[in-house]
Formats: sequence, structure tokens, C-alpha cells
Amino acid sequence: MGLCWCSQVDDGSKRVVMPAKDIHLNLEIKGCSTVEDVMRFVYDDIEMPKPGKSHMRVNGVCTSLLYGEILPEGIVKAMDLLGANHATSLLDVGSGRGTLAFFAFLCYPQITQVTGVEISEARFSLCSKAMKRIPCAEVSKNCVSISLTPEPGKTRSLTFYKQNIMKMLDHVKKLSPEIVIFDVEINFGDRTLIGFLKALKPGCCVLSYEDLSAWWEKSLAADETIGNFPFTQFGMGNTYQTSWAPNAGYKFMAWRKKC
Repeated sequence: MGLCWCSQVDDGSKRVVMPAKDIHLNLEIKGCSTVEDVMRFVYDDIEMPKPGKSHMRVNGVCTSLLYGEILPEGIVKAMDLLGANHATSLLDVGSGRGTLAFFAFLCYPQITQVTGVEISEARFSLCSKAMKRIPCAEVSKNCVSISLTPEPGKTRSLTFYKQNIMKMLDHVKKLSPEIVIFDVEINFGDRTLIGFLKALKPGCCVLSYEDLSAWWEKSLAADETIGNFPFTQFGMGNTYQTSWAPNAGYKFMAWRKKC
């Protein structure tokens, strides 16, 4: 049995995010009239991979294969906090099967550019398998893309890459995301994260699995030239429903880059 893909928030209200006819026509999926229908059609038999060992090497990079996902209720809560209603570009680092990025693509039509990056080939293959069920998706070995034109003069894109985000800094600058989901564990010995955080534009909001400020301070102690931590924290104490904490939720941390 798959996850409950529902756009209902805690107060019981329904978030009307995209008319059923638009989901059907734009993605060319027959028999789906709601966001939940589409998510079930694409993902229901593609289960999350089992967790791996913490901080092992994947494609030559030290990372973590501990695995989980933010559930739909948690995604909606996070998007509200991060200002999704005013954003046009979202970047999901550690996108896994692609559920968060795809859900955001469906639910927030004002976000015209959604990008997911996953370093693990096994996880990316699950994303590719899911996206192949969408007739208009273009799938290659290291990239999956969907491009829609919901109305004349307006284009929306969803793209997944199998890549190390730290090798995509020029592309990150080009994407210029207002929202970044950094749902990965941090290797404290990897200094390339500094370059990634510096590549984000002022005002960008980041939701992180770990404490970026503590990591930065530890790095600063080793190298004073990196400068002060360029983000301020907000939304303290919020919890977000996840696959590993569906009831209590997990305390992700929200950051806004200083102007």
C-alpha cells in the first residue's frame, strides 16, 4: 500500500492547486482527476529503497544513504513557510524518487521551474521509472524532464538530474531558486557545501535536514576566510510530517539568505 497522497492541511481545508482538467490535459494521464490520483498512478508501487549505511561513498562522494521522505502534509506546511506562492523556481537536493519535486510541480503552478538532483543511481532509477509513466516525460540515463505549456506564452518545467549538486554550481546560479529543499545529511569534512550556499541568491529560503549554521561555524573555525554564515533562521520549532515520523514530525530547519 502506498503513501496517502493528499493535499489536505491540518485545519481540514482542501488546497485547490490545479484544476483536474489541467492535470489530465497537460500530463496526458487518463483517468486522473486529482493530485492524489496522479501521485498514486505514478508512485504507488515504487517503494522507497531501504536505508543504507550513514556516510558511505556514493559515486565517489561521501554522503548518507539514510533515506526517508517528507509526506504531503509536511510538504504543504513547508511550502507555506518558504513562500511558495511567490516563488518561480524550486530546487530539491537529494530528490530520491522525486515525490517532493513532483508534488510541488502539481500543486504550485506558479512555480514554473522545479529541479531535483539525486546522486544515488539506485534512487534516480526509481525516479526515472516513475516518470516514464507520464507520456510527455523525456527520460535519459542521467536526466528526466517534463515541459508543459499550460497557456500561450507560459512554460513550466520539471527536471531531475543524476548528479552531485556540488558539481552544478554554475547551473544552480542559473536556476536562481527562491526555495531549496536540502533533505540530505551533511558530511562535515566536505567543504564544497560552502560554494553551494554562496551560489544561492539573497532572499533564497532553504529547508535543511541538519543545522547549517553549526556546520558553517565548524568550517569557519578551520578557515576564517569563508566569512560569516550568510543565512538567518526562521520558523523555529516547526515540525513536518515525514515517512520516519508521520505523527510527531521532524524538526527541519528553515533559513533565509541575507540580502
